[in-house]
Amino acid sequence: MDLADGVAVRVTSLCLDAGGRLSQRLLCGTAVRGGLLLDLALAGRVESTDDSVVVDPTPTGFGPADRLLAAVAVEPERTLDGWLDERRIGLGDLAGANVLAGRWEPRPGWFGRRFVDLRREQTQHDRALRPHDPDVDWTPQDACVAAVAGSSDLLARDNGRPPHELIAASGAVAWLCAAVVEHILVTAARHRSQAGALGAGAVGPF
Repeated sequence: MDLADGVAVRVTSLCLDAGGRLSQRLLCGTAVRGGLLLDLALAGRVESTDDSVVVDPTPTGFGPADRLLAAVAVEPERTLDGWLDERRIGLGDLAGANVLAGRWEPRPGWFGRRFVDLRREQTQHDRALRPHDPDVDWTPQDACVAAVAGSSDLLARDNGRPPHELIAASGAVAWLCAAVVEHILVTAARHRSQAGALGAGAVGPF
């Protein structure tokens, strides 16, 4: 499986705005970490036990995934929720990997990094995914992208909690897809609560 065209990379492309800037929402980092774990599970490199995540730490050749594998191997006692909240690996790491893989092209700018998405057709396709559409014949990878992106409010429409049928379509990694989605939704609710407490109002997840 080529992780340079996997769930995490596709979700990362949904975090670019129209001007090529990376989203500042903290939830995007959670989403791409969930995507990385799903990529590794789809590749047969991640399994679950009753109280931890077990990995095969052999490098994949995809930088962000290999850093996550190495970190999990060092701290196998950490929970899945702990790794989904691990901010040492995030959106910036995936952006760099996208450039190295030739999927994005960096663009100079005065106000922070910008990128040109060289796989715009794929990103437009992903942004238009409909998680609740019962007529889609989902592949496991597409189901994971739709579930993670929809629960992270990254789609053009049809965001929110994905249906059980979509989770099931992720196949052998359904256990992880369900856990990632639940973590994202809980995190998004916490961000909304924190924003409201600070007087920001109903601005949605960061």
